[in-house]
Amino acid sequence: MLARIVGIILGLILTTSGYVISGLGTLGTWAAGWDLGPFEPHRTTAGWAAMTLGGILLVAALVPRMGTSRRGMRRRKGSARGGERSLTKPFDMDGSEPAAATPAMTAAAMTTAPILQSAPTPAPVGATEFEILRAEMLALCGSEAWNPAARVLARLVRAAESDRERTIAYRDLGDFATAQGRHDDAAEAYEEAVSYARMVRKAAPHDPSADELLAGALAGVGDTAEAEGRLNEALAAFEEALSLRRSPGGREAADPGAQRALSVALERLADLREDRGHRMRALDLYRESYDVTARLAAADPARFGLDLVATRARLEEIEARVAGS
Repeated sequence: MLARIVGIILGLILTTSGYVISGLGTLGTWAAGWDLGPFEPHRTTAGWAAMTLGGILLVAALVPRMGTSRRGMRRRKGSARGGERSLTKPFDMDGSEPAAATPAMTAAAMTTAPILQSAPTPAPVGATEFEILRAEMLALCGSEAWNPAARVLARLVRAAESDRERTIAYRDLGDFATAQGRHDDAAEAYEEAVSYARMVRKAAPHDPSADELLAGALAGVGDTAEAEGRLNEALAAFEEALSLRRSPGGREAADPGAQRALSVALERLADLREDRGHRMRALDLYRESYDVTARLAAADPARFGLDLVATRARLEEIEARVAGS
């Protein structure tokens, strides 16, 4: 956000200065009588150059940054729309696996709808205010009623009482902002989610669901950082998320959903490693992901067969690049 503000200020200064210097008009006494020294014979050219540079800075500051990573161009393992947020189960307070029909909001799915839930489940009998509001928000998102959903989401954040609920609320807030291309707002929300998730994990260091909660929040931080070109931050977030997925006492050995989350964490990190030129490290990560996905597909081909196809295709692609390098 600070970088955008600085870009806007510098852009305005250069644009207005160039406007006056080039002789196109005046803005009161602004830049009146400026002596350009050795550039005085080229006053008009210098003015136009300043306006052009100022305009570029303004556009760069005002237009949402979409990121340059090739990873966003790939078909990601997950739902039919290429989404992957549901694989990390960030919205489940009890650690249970989400319904297979529940896609999640990701930048890759910004232009598709619904983005949070295609078949929202009503809150159970005896649900808390937080759970009721969250079910209402998911239903509104499923109906593409974005403005009412945003209002309910604001109430959801205020209704959160525990650190676990605050983590989930800010994750939802980050996903909502990400889906609209507001990466700065999403980054702030995900950072809040990580802060609360760390407190949950500190209070329950041996609770696997606390590890999953933090890993999901870190995945949001990594995705947003990568979209904004902050690759070192993205790498650190993905590395920590993966270490949590691999942590002893986790449920990956017994829970197919947790194994799938581990596979996705491996591939997120692998894709970023490959984008940075670390092909051998990316290859090792994809091989590990392939082993996990192959076990899942062998146990449940209908559910995980497409995942295995996607992972095999990416693995073969990286193997070919390593062999040709």
